[in-house]
Amino acid sequence: MHRRNFLVHTGCVLLTVATAPNAVRAAAAATDRVGMGTVIFRNRFAQTLPNSATGHADPLTLLEVPALYRERFGVGNLEFWSKHFASRDKPYLMELAGRVRAAGAELINVQVDEAYDLASENEDERQRSLETVRSWIDAAALVGSRAVRINPGRTGGSIDKSIASMKEVNRYCESKGMPLLTENHFGLEMDPDVHLRVREAAGPQNIYTLPDFGNYPVETMWESLAKILPYAYVVSAKAVDFTPVGEHTSYDFDRCVQLCERAGFKGIYLVEQWSRQEQQFDYEKIAEWLLRHVRENL
Repeated sequence: MHRRNFLVHTGCVLLTVATAPNAVRAAAAATDRVGMGTVIFRNRFAQTLPNSATGHADPLTLLEVPALYRERFGVGNLEFWSKHFASRDKPYLMELAGRVRAAGAELINVQVDEAYDLASENEDERQRSLETVRSWIDAAALVGSRAVRINPGRTGGSIDKSIASMKEVNRYCESKGMPLLTENHFGLEMDPDVHLRVREAAGPQNIYTLPDFGNYPVETMWESLAKILPYAYVVSAKAVDFTPVGEHTSYDFDRCVQLCERAGFKGIYLVEQWSRQEQQFDYEKIAEWLLRHVRENL
């Protein structure tokens, strides 16, 4: 490994991998199995600058991403974060779809993180949340996304309301020909048993999991990932904290990929980095590290 400075050092725990689950039911095998989302470059987008930042020397917009990822990283599988859309107006979405096509790329997933709660017991709030989600599914479909990731409800929300909501959302996704993805993403689905219960009751047809390496507590991550992996459509190959010389310290990233491979996952890994702490990252080097480490373990 080249000894390059990546970021300010923070200490984390290193774990070893547990036993892999049985064969994963991937939605579709892929020949190009690595992609990248826009979350990793969040500090370059005006919409997601850190609170302490006044700007970025090299700003980025979603319209620029397809060509940048293809030319700079050789990546054609894309994932867009909802917060990075400049608009949901049809002309903008059609232009964005054209940029994806022009780069010879494909939009694999849109991560929808807006103000909504599909597990709310307040019916007005739940209906407003359903409207929000449907509007984002419309946008994802118009821009040509293969799938869409929706959060099933906040921590402490009603599982029954989440199931009822996700049934409606799934029917809407099916009408658009889009798989519905659910990630372990800090809501009620952080309990993997609840996650699978919601998926089974709301579908299970057309609903898949999106396992994220970095979101479970390290004490339970291997067992929890093993539970949701059999239903994965894509995998969020997330890293968290690095040392100044580019060593990932939060958990054994390579073994996460190996866990998926031994389980029989044949889909796409969408690389991402996220830390709860504000740090000085060289995001392009982090992106290179992530892409290289996924590819080396396939």
